[in-house]
Amino acid sequence: MKKLVFILTFFFLFYHPAFAQVASPCAEVKVEPKIKFSTSYGQLSYDFSKNTKTISQIAARIGNKERSSFATGLATVNVDNEYVLGTQAYPLKNNGGYCVVPEVIDVYVGFSRPIIYISNELPKNSCQYNLVILHEQTHQRINKTALDYFIPYFQYAAAQIAQDITPIHIQKLSQIDQATDDITQEFTERFNKILAVFKKELALEQSKLDNQTNYSIEDDICRNFNAKHFRR
Repeated sequence: MKKLVFILTFFFLFYHPAFAQVASPCAEVKVEPKIKFSTSYGQLSYDFSKNTKTISQIAARIGNKERSSFATGLATVNVDNEYVLGTQAYPLKNNGGYCVVPEVIDVYVGFSRPIIYISNELPKNSCQYNLVILHEQTHQRINKTALDYFIPYFQYAAAQIAQDITPIHIQKLSQIDQATDDITQEFTERFNKILAVFKKELALEQSKLDNQTNYSIEDDICRNFNAKHFRR
């Protein structure tokens, strides 16, 4: 995730808002909306009720690739986002209409429904059972760590995007709702590109745990444990 600063720099240097109104009487108006950022890790829960086949089907449905066709454990989470903008209309001189600007932007990015599934076919307190729990708990810790890492970048990105938004010129106050919708659309489209970077980087971090090298290490742990403790 160290390359993130370069990704964001490239994004802000070379992105030109499609909504910019160069000829607008509001084009030169500069705004610095207040950014309110909130997040949540969600409430982690465990599900021990499903068999390996069902967990595998859940994994396939969400595009999760485990070590084989059948997953004895699985960690899932939803990435949620919401943007709410409050705007203000400032009157222009000589009955020239109004400039609608964002004053407050509430940004939420967080997790919901973090779940760890453990197959009910695994013998409880066996080496594999405990190792699968540890493996899936590590996935959820990666989720939390990645979100913590990105929060300052989310805040920075929201502030940068907000400053780049060109106020919208309207003739009548009855047009303020449509102007607010347009500003919200611009912010949403731009911030969602940052969110896409987060999801991609999160997947890359998770892949460092789900790889053949790590699987082999985990297999050796239980193989050696069982050979030592259940030797005939």
